[in-house]
Amino acid sequence: MATRINVRSPFYIKVEPSANTITTVRMELYVYTGAKLTPPTSSELRYTVDKTPLGSNNYVVFEISELVRDYLDIEFDGDYTSHAVWVRPDFTITTTGGTENPTEVDYIALDGYTYFEDGVQSADSPLDTVGALISNKTIFRLDDSNVSIPVYTGDTNSVAFYYQGALKRTETISTSTNTNGQIEYISVAGENTDDSENVNAATYEERVLGDGGVFEDSVCLQNFLDTIDIGLVDEVWVNYDTGTTFTGASNTSTDDTKTDIIKIKTADCSRYTPIKVTFVNKYGALQDLWFRLKSTETTDVRGESYKRSVFNEGTLSYNTYQHQKQSFQVNGSDRITMNTGYLNDDHNAVMEELMLSEQVWMTKLTDEELVLPISPRTKSITYKTSLNDRLANYTVEFDMAFDKINNIR
Repeated sequence: MATRINVRSPFYIKVEPSANTITTVRMELYVYTGAKLTPPTSSELRYTVDKTPLGSNNYVVFEISELVRDYLDIEFDGDYTSHAVWVRPDFTITTTGGTENPTEVDYIALDGYTYFEDGVQSADSPLDTVGALISNKTIFRLDDSNVSIPVYTGDTNSVAFYYQGALKRTETISTSTNTNGQIEYISVAGENTDDSENVNAATYEERVLGDGGVFEDSVCLQNFLDTIDIGLVDEVWVNYDTGTTFTGASNTSTDDTKTDIIKIKTADCSRYTPIKVTFVNKYGALQDLWFRLKSTETTDVRGESYKRSVFNEGTLSYNTYQHQKQSFQVNGSDRITMNTGYLNDDHNAVMEELMLSEQVWMTKLTDEELVLPISPRTKSITYKTSLNDRLANYTVEFDMAFDKINNIR
């Protein structure tokens, strides 16, 4: 099992010899996607870095996160897929007594981060094991809508689904030697267990559009949909390993397992059209948040203008329909203000991660499912608690991450 690292935060590797004095250390850094290679080939070699020790130090420290992140690009088009890269730094230590090659270590890199209070992330201080790759233990969903929960397959053993205390089904989670299997998005709704494109569709409308159908909305259809619910799950138990422990006089080894219990709550119905926002969270996984109350859209226009002469000297006249003040390079950008609806206290962490995310998308349902890139325009948010605020609704303003007029060349 490879060690997981979050490359939006620094990751340090300290290299020191077993004997003698260091002269130089060479690091060959391999970064690649796909199946894990043992060892990787020269085509996966991305950087070669030589370092000498500082002063009288007999060690060298490398920070690799910035180098690795250049090769980790996350995209979202409506499908929930695993985004990760394999990383192997190979070291050659040149000393006064010859050369050494420490044992190679493979890492799996995700586009996550740690907080200041978490301390240093290093080869000697790896990340804690984890099951569900979300910070909140409650998820709010819409009626007849699915929930996708990201889990880290390197640590997770199984997922159990409960409704009103009764076990509905279980799924076994297997480790993967491919980057496309490091994060698995568990589909909560129904009995879907296949990997089809439509299994994680959030609503009935998305399922229709995802299958290439035509969604003909009507009052009768909406009244019918209000009477059914495909997501008969109110708790999801994610079981994961926390490592091997040794117990008893015989020093017997056992696997220590913990469980994340995530409650699924159905939000109250609203007359407003809900909007799904998907973002990359602190673990480097895609996470959904529904904004289900009022939303408003605004267009800002920008451009240049100049004053031109419209006077015709030959006729001593000018045309009154001509622009004396001429505009050029006019374009615009849209922004949208959304309201989450009422959330509980553990969504403070979700809002924080949304504000800190560098990749955010919104899903709009018109005649087709349309995923658009956005970025939070709101740069400051006051966190709310049930004690202070009773009901916590967040208002967030987003910029569309593209120009109104297509100018892609």
